[in-house]
Amino acid sequence: MKKDLLLGLDLGGTKIAAGVVAPTGRLISSVRVPTPAAGLSRDLAALFDAAHSAVAAANVPWSAIRAVGVGVPGAFDPETETVWAPNLPGWKRVPLRRLLMRALARPVFVEGDRNVQALAEAWLGRRGRQGAVRNLVFLTVGTGIGAGLIAEGCLIPGSRGVAGAAGWLVIDANWHPTFGRIGCLESLGAGPAVVRFAQKALRARARSLIKTLAKEQRGRITAELVATAARRGDPTARRVLAEVGSNLGRGTASIISLLNPEVVVVGGGLAGAGDPILEPLRRALRQWGQPLAARQVRIVRSRLGEDAGILGAARYAMLRLKGRI
Repeated sequence: MKKDLLLGLDLGGTKIAAGVVAPTGRLISSVRVPTPAAGLSRDLAALFDAAHSAVAAANVPWSAIRAVGVGVPGAFDPETETVWAPNLPGWKRVPLRRLLMRALARPVFVEGDRNVQALAEAWLGRRGRQGAVRNLVFLTVGTGIGAGLIAEGCLIPGSRGVAGAAGWLVIDANWHPTFGRIGCLESLGAGPAVVRFAQKALRARARSLIKTLAKEQRGRITAELVATAARRGDPTARRVLAEVGSNLGRGTASIISLLNPEVVVVGGGLAGAGDPILEPLRRALRQWGQPLAARQVRIVRSRLGEDAGILGAARYAMLRLKGRI
């Protein structure tokens, strides 16, 4: 077998995904395991195991793997070649590329997860009016918020790998200490905000399906639970998602006014809520965004879902091998 396959690794705060990918974008194998999040050594061991499991599942020899791409939940500093992943204990200035190259004996290329996911969407997920999309934003909304930015076909990682830290966009003039820790938009527009706003509504004695669903989970309210209630028509849940969606829309308005992308692809856990969060986002975007940019941009959900990280990491490795990044 020719040495033309890529291994994509997607390191997340709660899960690790790995897969073997053909140059055409065909996903040959994929595996998912929990991220231990119990220190660097255990996380690395899980990452190595996932890599080997994906190659074994593809039923190909390691000699068929040309290179490895890795998406990380934070930033890869190209100057120091280290990873900073604040949601993983012990992941500060980790020389992940060097460690993986030593362990896997293959060329390894590391980039922020939001950036590789943007590459995947531009490669496989979306086509523009004249072919491949050249101006695209991938907005990932889950526990945190980030944006992968592609302008005129070029990825924009920033000088130290932190471009696209959309969670830090300012949408509220009233300072709160939380903004200094995780950013203003992330505090008001990510998954934890959904939970917080839902709990506030319930403390105000709002009647809601959320309470019934939460009893099935021993009283635990999650963003996914609120989204489920909203899809079933629960008014309180829909108001909560409308507030969060509006916050996201104001942040997205700043992004599209600055970059004028053709499409904003929304991915991550909250994207699964669908229209109850996307419609308020679109309304706020039209209200707050630059009028020409707001009228022409398309706001869509990711078509690649959970595979975007694997496919994007493989795409990143492919482009680096070809010298196109």
